[in-house]
Amino acid sequence: MNYELPLSVEEVENYFKEKLEDDVNDFKTEEIKKGLKETGIELIWFTVKRERFRDAVKALAELQTPHLSVASGSDMGENIELIYHFQINYGYPGKEISINMKVHLPKEDLNIPSITDIVPGALTTEREKQEFLGVNVTNIPDSRRLWLEDDFPKDKYPWRWDHEGMEEMSKYVHSEDDETFDKPIAKYPRKKEIEKKKNRQDTMEEEKKKEDGEPDE
Repeated sequence: MNYELPLSVEEVENYFKEKLEDDVNDFKTEEIKKGLKETGIELIWFTVKRERFRDAVKALAELQTPHLSVASGSDMGENIELIYHFQINYGYPGKEISINMKVHLPKEDLNIPSITDIVPGALTTEREKQEFLGVNVTNIPDSRRLWLEDDFPKDKYPWRWDHEGMEEMSKYVHSEDDETFDKPIAKYPRKKEIEKKKNRQDTMEEEKKKEDGEPDE
């Protein structure tokens, strides 16, 4: 099929399926409103296997020079999820589409190739993912820290939920005396989130036991 800009979200999906076949999946689309004029923008999300990630970026580059906003990252438990937020159809007002490309990295193998040779502007966000999530970006041209101080522990990553003690390393610019209803102080936010997650898991386990007819301990 011949693909010419501007593309629709359906054409974007078909294009990547044609190029990468079963190595891309979980396609989802949505439309959101942005700005005072509530201009609509379409988004497409999909997951690509790590082994084909660079191929996916190269495929995008064949359509239009990739415009990368940022790569976001999250600790998902056993995996680290990276989402590369690209844009296509730029230069066609009202036709822009946000392409959100997900890659899952198992924590025992946190390696992903650099795409700076395809998208030079990716360097900043790649360096950030290294120091905040512990991701090893192979062939990155500059692996220096970007945000953290040199004396910050090299085996601690602020965006990881499996690293205890991170809240004690955080700096808070306000004291508890400054707390108001409108501006609450986020004291030990990681600790609270971990406790909430554990409570949810405990509740789910208790409900499962009741469904299975197991006696309470």
